[in-house]
Amino acid sequence: MISSSQNVVRCISCELSCQLFPDNAVRSQYCDNASFAVWPVGNHFLEMAVQDKILRRNKNHLSRGFIFVDFSIYNLRALADPQWIDRLAITNMNIVIITDRKLEALANYLIAQYSEIKGIIYSDDSDIILQEKINHIFSGRRVFSRRGNILNAVEFMLLNRFMSGKCLQEIIKTNSINVKQIYVHKVRLERKLGTSIHKVLVSIL
Repeated sequence: MISSSQNVVRCISCELSCQLFPDNAVRSQYCDNASFAVWPVGNHFLEMAVQDKILRRNKNHLSRGFIFVDFSIYNLRALADPQWIDRLAITNMNIVIITDRKLEALANYLIAQYSEIKGIIYSDDSDIILQEKINHIFSGRRVFSRRGNILNAVEFMLLNRFMSGKCLQEIIKTNSINVKQIYVHKVRLERKLGTSIHKVLVSIL
């Protein structure tokens, strides 16, 4: 579920921090430069890293700007609902995922399903790899060099249901999957996340 604060997208290209979504600030409509944003808002360290390592060191050759999505475990409740992709796509900006290790499998699943996502930056990408990826992305090419695990459709469905507050019994009742299969997929999901669903839910409360 996406909260009202998480719904906001602001440009980080300059100190004005114009709102881009859901309401586009009048000033941003007269800006000659492409807009760049980090979503969800609030991770100031990531914003500074994007400004320093990506925006200041590279030139965007596209007229469209970019939204860098913070794929950290604390944002999982919003990220497990694919509606966030449709919402951000309304901005007509390119979407790039910056993922931590625990959410690599989710990021890999989503980029395979949604062409709106133009690339993934992994937490341990070297500066050289990062530069190569950004050069490709800022030139209009899609970067789909998958690394690590990837969720399957059932595991993604389970993650979505768990993050929506559903328990196993409710999931079993509303989905045509038997109990044994549900538990098998839950174990595989937790293995790919590197932690239990219970610990994830506790950490994001």
